[in-house]
Amino acid sequence: MNEKELCRSQIDYLSTQKQLKRQSEANPQIFNLQSLIFNIKRLSARLIIPLFLALASSAVAEPTVTITYNYYEIEGWTAGDLRQQMDRHGIRWSNGNTYDAYTSWDVNWHYRYRMIDGECSMVKVTITVKVEFRLPRWRDYENAPVALQKKWDDYMQALRHHENGHKDFGIKAAAEIESTLAELKPAESCEELAKTANDLAQQIISKYAEAEKAYDAETNFGVTQGAVFP
Repeated sequence: MNEKELCRSQIDYLSTQKQLKRQSEANPQIFNLQSLIFNIKRLSARLIIPLFLALASSAVAEPTVTITYNYYEIEGWTAGDLRQQMDRHGIRWSNGNTYDAYTSWDVNWHYRYRMIDGECSMVKVTITVKVEFRLPRWRDYENAPVALQKKWDDYMQALRHHENGHKDFGIKAAAEIESTLAELKPAESCEELAKTANDLAQQIISKYAEAEKAYDAETNFGVTQGAVFP
């Protein structure tokens, strides 16, 4: 029996970028499908932390989650200064707005199949997830007034909490894609199996894209979670 290998095209999905002081702006998320590839603009990596998730399935390898933090520098000695700096140096999006923070996740899947007794079956599924955070970093923090440090610390804690919510959607999407593909029933042809696998993965990505929109609507882009400055 001959073994065929199919490497699934990489999907890069832009989860969110946002300015958390906005009250009722349109969701800035963009979800583009082109030849089974989702493209996002990537930021240079400065810190990478590998995490591992395990799912019990004979066809499943351990998915790997890589988290990258990137920072843009701001400076100032008052809350107003910091607000102006984030408005000036934050993440500028195609809609013309500038956002305080940005989170994206990319899910990549690869699988192998084999013809066995006239049917094509999955023999291995491998998933990787890349999560990127872009956040402000206040360079004058150490010498700033204690009261302003406290205000900033509270804000950053709430901001990270909101952004971690977006990260979780990417990890959940990856886990669901992995288990779904590993559990696929054999097909009459490997072409049919591949199409089914890719279609299901796309549906899962779409589901979590909608879930992220709902998350931002429910939290008012982090406002209800305390991510407001000043």
